[in-house]
Amino acid sequence: MSSFRVPFPALLLVLAIVLLPIGRLMEFPMAALALVGMFWVFRTEGLRRASHIWILLGLVAAFAVPMILALPDSIALEKASLTTAGTIRYAMSCTALLAWYQCYSEQPADRDKLLNWFGCVVAVLLILWCLDGLLQFVTGRNVLGYGVGEGYINGVFGDDDNVKFGVAVAFLMPIGLVHALRSWPRLVAGAFLLLVLALIALSGKRAAWISAGVELAALGFYYFARGRLSLLKVASVLTVATLALIFAYQSSDWVQKRSVVIVSALDEPSYASVNLATGLRLPIWQTALAVGKEHWVNGVGPRGFRYAYAEFAAEGDRWARPAGEAGGAKASHAHQLLLELWAETGVIGLVGYALFVSLLWMAWQRGDMQARSRALPYAVTLVGVLFPLNTHLAWYSSWHAMLLWLFIGLYLLALSYRAPREPDQ
Repeated sequence: MSSFRVPFPALLLVLAIVLLPIGRLMEFPMAALALVGMFWVFRTEGLRRASHIWILLGLVAAFAVPMILALPDSIALEKASLTTAGTIRYAMSCTALLAWYQCYSEQPADRDKLLNWFGCVVAVLLILWCLDGLLQFVTGRNVLGYGVGEGYINGVFGDDDNVKFGVAVAFLMPIGLVHALRSWPRLVAGAFLLLVLALIALSGKRAAWISAGVELAALGFYYFARGRLSLLKVASVLTVATLALIFAYQSSDWVQKRSVVIVSALDEPSYASVNLATGLRLPIWQTALAVGKEHWVNGVGPRGFRYAYAEFAAEGDRWARPAGEAGGAKASHAHQLLLELWAETGVIGLVGYALFVSLLWMAWQRGDMQARSRALPYAVTLVGVLFPLNTHLAWYSSWHAMLLWLFIGLYLLALSYRAPREPDQ
């Protein structure tokens, strides 16, 4: 095999992450990886022996079957059909990684180099993005001239209403952090964590705050179970996290206001205080419950929530206003994973989610200690992405789904072992 083929999947993965802030350009390298996967499916006989190919097929089924079964009752059939058909590219991009490792890599060490290189690039990108976000916070503009919108720090991700900086940084944090802990001096790794946590806090996104907290807890649990978490390390992480929070709180009026609102809701919970603390999400969640109750078996179809919203919303609901060119209501999705599945794919979707998480756990259980160590950053990232008690991005949106399946592909690749190749390989 030529030296070009060895880093080929890594190049596409890295390019996808580099292009993450630029609209939907991330889809091009992932589409290229999917095409490679599709080609290898038909050309590679040994693929069926890849260690985790059947788990991947199960994950695709758990994700896609509820979408397919929701189509007959979909309120926006064209949109739902296109979203469902797009699942093929996620499956093929993951297949490409498993096929490369099983059939085209020269030796198992190639996989380790790919994962290490990807982790290094993610860590460096996070530093650059966070420094750019810090510049935007301090001066009001980032290096590209984007300003701060409604208190949100969005950095290189633009200045439109689609604020993704905090969520993207939170999702990628475990990958960069584990690489930093394993490859960089402790002080540098600590500075990295401080910078990233401070910018996640300054981003103003509750979903990013919750994801980061859940990921750090999961990472801590792993190291505790391995007997590698001393009191000094716990104290160090808590100190860094506290410094990041203090910096964000003292520096940002926006963070102060949100913190006060959340504390007030916890101290004296009421509909009004909780609604304010959740960013006025309670009406959306109530409407999602109503949509799911009416369409409890298979929902209103993938991405159909916004088109069903006005029919089920309470009178005077601000989120029922038309969304303009996008069509449907201003509430584009349920802003909560389980409620989104309940509204758009019904009980079938919730069962699919449970199977999805179970298969990921099964893959983890099958791995030995070395495999789990390789997969750790991607497993922790998936914990943050799949945590059900968070105010999520749209589950079936291309941006979120593309990131989810990129992490799944790397997770399965890290856990994989290479079966003996057939004589003609």
